[in-house]
Amino acid sequence: MSRRLGRPSNSDAVDTRERILREARLAFTTRGFDNTTNREISAGAGITAAAIYHYFPSKVELFVAVYDDVQMKVYGAFEAAVAQRETFLEKFDAIFDTMLELGDEDSMLASFVVGVVTEAEHHPDLAEALKKVAPRNNTFLTTLCTEAQRRRELPGSLRVQVAVDVMAGVIGGFARLAVTVRDRQRLRSVANVYKSMARNSLSRAAVGA
Repeated sequence: MSRRLGRPSNSDAVDTRERILREARLAFTTRGFDNTTNREISAGAGITAAAIYHYFPSKVELFVAVYDDVQMKVYGAFEAAVAQRETFLEKFDAIFDTMLELGDEDSMLASFVVGVVTEAEHHPDLAEALKKVAPRNNTFLTTLCTEAQRRRELPGSLRVQVAVDVMAGVIGGFARLAVTVRDRQRLRSVANVYKSMARNSLSRAAVGA
């Protein structure tokens, strides 16, 4: 049975949705939430401005979808990277290596992530909608730190939530730095310092124990 004219196939719909998300992330990152328009996004995605509403009923829902898509991309890459490592320090290294790789693949990725907080502060409706997205960062880091505690790779006196907060701060700080520093070698040097600091800190904690 032939497909009804004008009705996209599932594969076409998925491809179009991905193009919309890609163009929307670029627009939100470079122009901000307020200045982003459907016309701009649709031009890049190769569809009409009205067609976006078939996929995302509002700009808030589109932004949330982009955020969810970015989370899946980033933390999916983190999860795949740490799964190939054994120790906490090896996994810690893998996270930074992955952040650098993601930055090489898409230099605007960190800019969008960092900008989410600012956009949410200025748009209460957006902040409320973002709460519905499962926080993959917390789930990922809690699992990472809980397993490290179980293997006694972290000090027993260090609460898991504190370890999670430290990791979140380090990763978030590096992401913000990546937005302003475009020198990849400089960022790699910073990442190496973070790795060294983690090793020194855990070594001192082990001696103190």
